[in-house]
Amino acid sequence: MITYLIQHLIKDSECISKPSVQKAYAKICSIAGIFFNTLLFLAKLFFGTVSSSSAIIADGFNNLSDALTSGASFLGYCLAGMGAGENHQFGHGRYEWLMGFVSGLAVFFMGTALAKDSVTAIQSPMPITFSGPVLFMLLASIFIKFYMYLYNKNIGNKISSASMKAAATDCISDMASTAAITLALVTEHFTGWHIDGWCTLLVSVFIMFSAIKSITETADRFMGHSPDNGLSDKITELVMQYPQVQSIRNLTIHDYGMGQYAVSMHITGADGQNSADLYTAAQNISYDLYQNMNCTATIQPDFLASDNGSHNLIKNAVEDIICSFDENARMKDLHFVNAAPYTNVLITICGSWKICKKELLLHENICKAVYSLDNSSHVITKFLIASPVKKPFLTESKPIL
Repeated sequence: MITYLIQHLIKDSECISKPSVQKAYAKICSIAGIFFNTLLFLAKLFFGTVSSSSAIIADGFNNLSDALTSGASFLGYCLAGMGAGENHQFGHGRYEWLMGFVSGLAVFFMGTALAKDSVTAIQSPMPITFSGPVLFMLLASIFIKFYMYLYNKNIGNKISSASMKAAATDCISDMASTAAITLALVTEHFTGWHIDGWCTLLVSVFIMFSAIKSITETADRFMGHSPDNGLSDKITELVMQYPQVQSIRNLTIHDYGMGQYAVSMHITGADGQNSADLYTAAQNISYDLYQNMNCTATIQPDFLASDNGSHNLIKNAVEDIICSFDENARMKDLHFVNAAPYTNVLITICGSWKICKKELLLHENICKAVYSLDNSSHVITKFLIASPVKKPFLTESKPIL
């Protein structure tokens, strides 16, 4: 079904790299998600009411929450399709995230309402009318969710969509939930154990957990969470194809949704290298990123400073100072950039939030140590909160992200 719709509704459906084609794929999958989940909700609401099973009704509302999420995604894709504007130069792709956040809140409150009803069902259990049609509906629900898992996973991998991959994972969870309810109802039918209310509570907790996860992930994207490593690796691989570039630093990727990225970075060349060659490489890289990845790029060419004998001393001194503040902190990278008549010493430090609270004092101590070894240096420090795990020092010859 999904393959048929894609072939007949999407022009240039094989051109997966085009953002417009990716949006079309996402819209079709969202519409399919709305249709299937609404169908399952209505079926479970009907059979749950007929059989007096609050667990089946709760599972139906779980499908309704998925339908709301798909609807929010579809609306977000439509709003994102407005393109760039005077006040939103990078488009409106983040509307998709906003709608996902709102739908996550709605789903959470739905889960709390179902949890409240489950308590009533536990306290005052109702006899369940379990029949062949009810069993058939539950098994059909599992089959439909398996089909949804297949097309979400397939298309999610094809267009590199994290949201669709997440939808595929959610389908597996829904299959497990429905299977557990089916097993519980069969058990109650043959043993007389009244566990329908407990199944309702389990489903409501699952709905609230899924909503919190969705809200957290969306908020994380709004906060500027880095895109997946695959994109960073692709950009790094493209840039390092240019022989003029020795390394990359401060690679920053701003995700504006719907495949719209703004990229900034510093590329470094050797001291004494022809500056015109590096500037030309920067312009060509910007064009390649635009052509191949639809990225808007800002690239700053830098030239590594020649070692006057102080670089290794500075490295050791800085590492000692960082260790004296926090033995679990580390220096992620160190660059010496020519800014004649000065040398910019660029230091990135990773540590826990405790060391970041002392960053002003740490910066002052590092400056004193560096100036005592080379008074023509300008020190620029950057602090990152990271896992307190010691890692090897990264050399300048390796691309730094």
